[in-house]
Amino acid sequence: MSNSTTTQPTIIQSKISGPIESSIIEKLTDKFHPSYLKIANDSHKHSHHAGMVGASNVKESHFRIEIISDEFSGLNMPSRHRLIYQLLDDELKNKGVHALQMKTKTSSEVKN
Repeated sequence: MSNSTTTQPTIIQSKISGPIESSIIEKLTDKFHPSYLKIANDSHKHSHHAGMVGASNVKESHFRIEIISDEFSGLNMPSRHRLIYQLLDDELKNKGVHALQMKTKTSSEVKN
């Protein structure tokens, strides 16, 4: 008898999710199978910064991500962040995502 129960992850997203945020959620969910994922679009807090002047994407440029996934087991924080940066390479290089703020944990780290 198999004990494979599939639980749906808790996903919390911005009130108005755009196409880039939706893509980020899909990629993170598919790759890391998180038990918890929270993404917040903080672009409005940065739209006046000098680096954003003339930018083509000011509505989905800055995100805050909290993710709990056992796929991070055995990896230190920089390695976890590198995996996410690699996964979101297209959004960062081609779609105008300027910054990601991340909290990455495993379920055992949350329990401790």
